[in-house]
Amino acid sequence: MSVPVVFLAFANDADAHLDLLKVESKEIMRALQDLDRKEHIKVHREESADLDEVFEALTTFKDRVAIFHYGGHADGTTLRLEGGAGHAGGLAGLLGGQDNLKLVFLNGCATRAQVDGLLGAGVKAVIATSVPIRDDKASEFGARFYQSLAAGRTIGQAFQQAESFLRAKYGDIVELGVVTRDLTPVDETPAPGDVVPWGLYVAGAHRDAVLSWKLPYYRPVGLPQDMLQYIGSSFTANRYIMLVLDEMAKYNPDIYAQMMEQRGGELVRKDSREYPELIIRNFPWPVGSQIRLLHHHDSPDQKRLLHLISTYVRAGHLLYLILLSDVWERRRRGEIQLQDGFELGQPLDAAAFRSFDFLARAIELIELFAAQGVATYMPEVERLLAEWREDGGRLRKAHEFLQTLQVQAASPPAADLEQLCLRAEQAVSVILRAVAFLARYRMLTVRSIMVKAPRFEPVEYELDMGPLNAADGSALNLYQDEAHRHKLSYANSHSIVLVRDEEQVEDCLNLSPFVIDKNTFVRVTRGETTNKDRLAHVFLLGYCEDDRLVYLSADHAVHIALGADADRIHTGMTQDDFTEGRNLLQAGSLDSFGLDAEFGLEPSRTDDSAKVFAVLEEQFASFRVDLQGTS
Repeated sequence: MSVPVVFLAFANDADAHLDLLKVESKEIMRALQDLDRKEHIKVHREESADLDEVFEALTTFKDRVAIFHYGGHADGTTLRLEGGAGHAGGLAGLLGGQDNLKLVFLNGCATRAQVDGLLGAGVKAVIATSVPIRDDKASEFGARFYQSLAAGRTIGQAFQQAESFLRAKYGDIVELGVVTRDLTPVDETPAPGDVVPWGLYVAGAHRDAVLSWKLPYYRPVGLPQDMLQYIGSSFTANRYIMLVLDEMAKYNPDIYAQMMEQRGGELVRKDSREYPELIIRNFPWPVGSQIRLLHHHDSPDQKRLLHLISTYVRAGHLLYLILLSDVWERRRRGEIQLQDGFELGQPLDAAAFRSFDFLARAIELIELFAAQGVATYMPEVERLLAEWREDGGRLRKAHEFLQTLQVQAASPPAADLEQLCLRAEQAVSVILRAVAFLARYRMLTVRSIMVKAPRFEPVEYELDMGPLNAADGSALNLYQDEAHRHKLSYANSHSIVLVRDEEQVEDCLNLSPFVIDKNTFVRVTRGETTNKDRLAHVFLLGYCEDDRLVYLSADHAVHIALGADADRIHTGMTQDDFTEGRNLLQAGSLDSFGLDAEFGLEPSRTDDSAKVFAVLEEQFASFRVDLQGTS
């Protein structure tokens, strides 16, 4: 299967060296490397491109090149390649002959004059510059464009994002009298202020198609047929759950690699008993934990049925909370509008939670993004929406069946349990396949951040953080090794974040106050820190009770968490509640069995210690104000 090629061509000049050209190359490659590694695209990079190498690459990848990017010195008629100039007319002919080329990005000075020739030769879209551009801003603009493109934005959206970033950072973009990517001396006449020199030029016939084009994040081919047959023959209970690996592999080809091993110089399948753990550890922990429970409860009885229902509820619940966080982010930035009467942010009560249709509400949020043309943090939800819109499709059927079971969960049917469990497993498999894109993401708990800025050295950050995908079992320990803790950027501290790439933690979605690590909020002095404090304990926002937000543990099935005090925490809890092991008891109220009265004491005492989760109440109140205009 051929994947689109992003061709990055860079060329420097010994006499007019561009110090930041390598930075641009590195940052663009960093933005695209995850898609390249997962074989959704192929990145071909020439650091010192000459005309022969450009010709060879365009010939080798004929009709596969989707984007041609040039970084270096340029003007209206040439690109300064290694060993000599490449003339615009000839380059336009070479690029115009690539049938599937979507975009030519000329990140050099004053390349606007080349646009008409490129469009006339058949190129569909060109990003070019109208005036000389500073080397540092050219590097930043290119990096931001490809970061946005790799994050699921369209060409049009990525261009706007990069432009907005530079406007926000610099205001007046054009500045002369500095190192630029021009081939000619800088004119002493200042250019007008507040001008963004980059322009996106699109051939009229291709306008809509090009502006809406995205880098692929999905491969139609998953596991080989012999692997699917191997899975089918290896499992009785959970065989339909195991089929989720096929869909996960379409978003993340690393899945298939994890199912194979080298043995005697030959690549062979691993023991199928290792496969369930692949699903568990590649889903975020709130979903992975439910699948782990299904492998412990594999007999067709009422316990298994309830765990199947719980897996369905938790998958929709997590997706809904992620999308709520995303909507809040976009609303804060003014990217998304809410119509009057759009109900969002109203906390549930306990009774409503038990029958709430999280998946359907998540779809409503995806529809909101789609209707306004706003990119979500997880662009893969577009496929979920398309499948949902299929009337009579299996996703809608599976949802209807499982939602009915969820409503009946308090008194599930007792007859034909074996057949009911089998059908429920099949339906849960459909749901998990629809949200298999979550395997592309990592959930991280970030406890704290320490800045490291040694003299004359680049700033680094040490993050007290750890993964919540259960890659190392159910303990969810924080990272101890420096390689994982030291980063060149940082994320939000005291929160759980969702990331595409753990090495780019600044590109994250903060899930607070919807998904939390309870242990992040425990205040202990350094001398009191124990191994237990290194563990994460994930809770999801559940419902509101007595004006307090109640969170449910992700470790157990939903029906168990709803009935177990240890699996529920609330925003009224204090530090003393933690210390003394109280979860849902009224803060400060301890039952002494009436013995205190014999000492003439009051039957309860007041707890004056600070509320541990006060910040979550504040964040949720802010969320409601932003989304509903209510307090």
